[in-house]
Amino acid sequence: MKNVEVIDGALNSRFEIYEVSDADFERLYGTDQAEIYLDDMGEVIQNDVELWNRVYAREVERTQVRGIHGILHTHPKAKVAILEQQAAR
Repeated sequence: MKNVEVIDGALNSRFEIYEVSDADFERLYGTDQAEIYLDDMGEVIQNDVELWNRVYAREVERTQVRGIHGILHTHPKAKVAILEQQAAR
């Protein structure tokens, strides 16, 4: 099992951590990534309801987390660039 931190990028965002199976983790991240953006994934994965139901089924209490294996950004990269520009001001 792997822990995935989900970041939605909203100004009032809540950072959630979910425990996913090794197989689902590999499907999302492959073997060489630890950080992904939802908009970079193909439509097949984006629209795989069963996969996302499994991912969001096991939220982990932050105090119980023993490491984060992957980060999933559910917001577009363009939003990150805008937020970074605003923070630099």
